[in-house]
Amino acid sequence: MIKHGWNVVDSPTNSLERALLLLETVAHRPDGYSHGELSRKLGIPSSSCSYVLARLTRQHYLSRGLDGRYTVGPKTLILAHAALRRMGFRPFAEPVLHQLTEETHLAANIGVLEGGRVLLVDRVESPEYMSGSIPLPKELRDIGVDLPAHTTGLGKVLLAGLDPPQLKKTLDEQGLSKVTARTIVSAGQLTRELERVRERGFATVQDEHYVGFWSVAAPICGADGKTRAAVSLTGGPGEAAWRDTDALADRLIEAARQISRNMRFRDIESTTRRRVV
Repeated sequence: MIKHGWNVVDSPTNSLERALLLLETVAHRPDGYSHGELSRKLGIPSSSCSYVLARLTRQHYLSRGLDGRYTVGPKTLILAHAALRRMGFRPFAEPVLHQLTEETHLAANIGVLEGGRVLLVDRVESPEYMSGSIPLPKELRDIGVDLPAHTTGLGKVLLAGLDPPQLKKTLDEQGLSKVTARTIVSAGQLTRELERVRERGFATVQDEHYVGFWSVAAPICGADGKTRAAVSLTGGPGEAAWRDTDALADRLIEAARQISRNMRFRDIESTTRRRVV
């Protein structure tokens, strides 16, 4: 057995499984991996690992640098953009994200729940980050990264939108790993926190995934009223916007509802077209 990401999975036994696992593993490290590191980390025999890496590189799903390290290749962009188009959030959300960032000087983000983790699908950077005054790790600012749901504002909102059986299944599969001293690692405490999120209509996080990183998040709902995604504002605790968290949350909820309304119109139009056809 090997531990990959946050899940324990069986060591891959065929070329397809190995290729998918190699791609996912490489995608989680910006500076890539060497052949030896991948073979050892994933439990793939050296010769088999070489064969799959060569095929992925030849098809441009991976790139190999002069230092011999493998990183994500340009062909993966085709798949990524296709997935983002299918989700359909960006045309409706990005104008709202830009407005939020301009008003608050915080970064604005969109996330969805994918495989029990938060997948960041859109982000507008804050002026402070762009100026270099706020140093954040790459994993907190790249589109396409996934994060543990219980440590993030986006994740708390998305978990709060699940029905009890779905929530239990997700928590059983993902667990509650400790990332910082403030991370919630008790199922009972998280359940109470999610109930509070449902009552207030927003979630807050302070230093639970990364020390010096705060966030507030609200749900984006579809035409059926169910949570489809979440929007958040994130930044360092010294930003002026955090002086009135309630006002900030109210502004974010308003923005989330605006995106939700746009998404509902799209859902209604899509349903109408299907009925006509």
